[in-house]
Amino acid sequence: MELNVLAQIITGMATLIVAMVLVFQLRKQNEQLAIQHKDQLGNAVNQFKTRFEDITKETVTNSDLADIWIRGSKDWNNLKSDVERYRFRNHYRQYFNYVIDQIRLRNEGVLPVSDELIKTQARNMVHAKGLAHCYKNYHKKSLMEFPEIMKIWDDFYLELYDEDISDFVPKRYGTTNF
Repeated sequence: MELNVLAQIITGMATLIVAMVLVFQLRKQNEQLAIQHKDQLGNAVNQFKTRFEDITKETVTNSDLADIWIRGSKDWNNLKSDVERYRFRNHYRQYFNYVIDQIRLRNEGVLPVSDELIKTQARNMVHAKGLAHCYKNYHKKSLMEFPEIMKIWDDFYLELYDEDISDFVPKRYGTTNF
């Protein structure tokens, strides 16, 4: 009997030691995964910031696009051809999608974005008639998944143009229909 009890105690202790080793290994593995995750998030944030620089650089280094961007921002009707409208709207879309992705990353806790920055970006994206035209007629629908953000944009639109577009839903156009 005593030998049986002793064998059970030894077996129990061995099982406990194995369990403790496994817990230690799991903790180490979780620490390594957390470090890798932070590295990946850091890389994602850096890539995200580089993306903004690339969008901006496109306007700065291409004088034709800069001219289109400046004229179109002031008023959509300043754009002379479908090619200019296409280029302007596509460039606006790049900035707009950057903002949308920023909101998504904020909501996932990846990127710290203040409410003040969101308001500043909203104002920047509708402050001129051509920009406001693009928001209202082509891109507002993309903000509908973020109603609290869309309200900020729509409120700025109302403040600047005295037009309530909170219930306005833009039609879906093809990429070359204006």
